[in-house]
Order: sequence, then structure tokens, then C-alpha cells
Amino acid sequence: MTTRGDKSPWWSDHPDLDAVARHGRAELQAETASAEHDTEVLRKRRRRLIDVCFEWMSRGDQVTVAAADRRFEGRLLAAANDLIIVQTGTAQVAVNVDVVQYVRSDRTAAFDGTTGDRAVSSFRAGLGRYEVEQTPVHLIGRTRAIDVVGIIEASTDDHVLLRDSQGVEWALNRREIACAIGDARSR
Repeated sequence: MTTRGDKSPWWSDHPDLDAVARHGRAELQAETASAEHDTEVLRKRRRRLIDVCFEWMSRGDQVTVAAADRRFEGRLLAAANDLIIVQTGTAQVAVNVDVVQYVRSDRTAAFDGTTGDRAVSSFRAGLGRYEVEQTPVHLIGRTRAIDVVGIIEASTDDHVLLRDSQGVEWALNRREIACAIGDARSR
């Protein structure tokens, strides 16, 4: 490219060529912006709910999670496979993603972002953690039929055995459990 002594391109002496160059640059910028927009739309369309939760957790968003006609507000501590864990002010809530009604980002970057708790990678593993710890857990079902607090004695592929404070043993269909609420201070 040949330039003049003042470092301006040679076509700046030709107003019609300079206008063509400006128009070409503007078209290129518009095409780039359009391609970036299309790429972002395609990325959003390919995400699953757990992917959205992971993104919000990584960013540190304050969220509201609705499941079993209840809402839990706080920060996401884990988002993997079929499990999200929400830290509210008083509890850690393990939620089965398959029964989530919605997740809402209430405030962007309200907390430090995180890659999440890697100690559990599924809802079943979250239930298994309560079994191992032998700490009381409040299990809530997809419907009002399940709403019980107790100690998990066994967490299996298809059910959870729980003993409540009166010593009554419950066998709960694991697929019907929407969330497990534990005391945040016990962790």
C-alpha cells in the first residue's frame, strides 16, 4: 500500500474511492456483527437447562429455582447432569433438574463465580451424600404426596429408604423426589 508523506492512504485524495472504502468497512463490520449474533443465537438454542444453570453459577448470579411448586432463592453451588444445588440463606437444596419448573437469574454476578461442587454429580449422588452423612433431610416430591423429614438409610437406583423422627420407615420412589433440603450449617 502506497501512502503519502502524511501517512494517509493514497485513496484519501480521491473522495469517491475513500467513500467506497468507508462503505466496504461498514459492510464488513455489519456482516461480522450479524455472524456473531447468529453464532450466539445458535449457542443459546443448543444449551440444555443444566447448561444455563452452569453458566449462571460460573458467573455468580443470584437465582430463583422453582420445583414442586416451591421457590428457592440464592446462589448455585452445583450444576451437573440432573442436579443443581442452591444455597439459600438457611439451607442447601439439591434439586432434581427433571422436575424444575423454572430457573431465573435475578441478579448477574451477585456472588463470586464458581465451577461448582464436584463432590456430587447427580441427584442420586446428592441423596447418597445425606445417607453417608446421616444428617436430617427434608424430601419434597413432585406432588404433595411426598413431604417428609428424616434420615436416609439407603439411596438406591429406584428408591430411597428414609426413617422419620417417629421411627417410621418410608420407601420413596426416587424419580418422584423433586428436592432434598438440608441444613446449610451442617455442611
